[in-house]
Amino acid sequence: MSDIFEEAEEGLRQDRWAAIAKKSAPFVGGALAVALIGALGFWGYTSWDASRVSKASEAYVAAQEALTKNDKAAAKADFQKVVDAGAPGYKALALSQLAGLAVEDNKTDEAVKLLEEASKVSSDPLIADLATLKATFLIMDKASFEDVEKRLTPLTKEGRPYAPLAKEALAMAKIQKGDLQGARGDLQALAFSLDASDPLKQRAQMAVALIDSGGAEVARQAIKLPEVKAQPQMAAPLSLPQQ
Repeated sequence: MSDIFEEAEEGLRQDRWAAIAKKSAPFVGGALAVALIGALGFWGYTSWDASRVSKASEAYVAAQEALTKNDKAAAKADFQKVVDAGAPGYKALALSQLAGLAVEDNKTDEAVKLLEEASKVSSDPLIADLATLKATFLIMDKASFEDVEKRLTPLTKEGRPYAPLAKEALAMAKIQKGDLQGARGDLQALAFSLDASDPLKQRAQMAVALIDSGGAEVARQAIKLPEVKAQPQMAAPLSLPQQ
């Protein structure tokens, strides 16, 4: 390629090069300006992103301190500041915390909405899946089985962080629906799953024994899923059982 350029230079007069330089100068200047704007834009974005993460972190720590002092009003205000800061990870965590406070205030529907938002904000399945699982626990006693199944099934896939808990919850939903054999098969698999914790395996074994003894039908009638239009019931705590 260098030989081609050398031959071209030899075939052009100096004034021709000067004319070309004059004509190309505005374009070169424009290209340099675009490059500079791009560099400044990237720097500005990274600085802005670091700034909002820093603000979110400070507000999150303040909210946690308010919780330790049992100052729920201050905690809610600080968690909202985290949400407003917009840093995805902290925002999802703050939304989950606000959901927990909503549960304490018996505002189940609000808690579910906050958790659903948290699951959409974060791309980290450790945060997103947990938010979805918590939201599902809150609606299990009033939602249709189809709704519960739709929420839980993606969480049961291989590699998802809370797959054993999601499978257990889905089995419980099947018991509430009346699908005892389907639930038994799921629970039996969980009882021997390498991914499940010992406490979860023990719960699965106990549930299988209950189904086999015929006691599950009595339990099913006691915890039968009401219609979707039923009034919200007292929410369960957001803390999860050990896997």
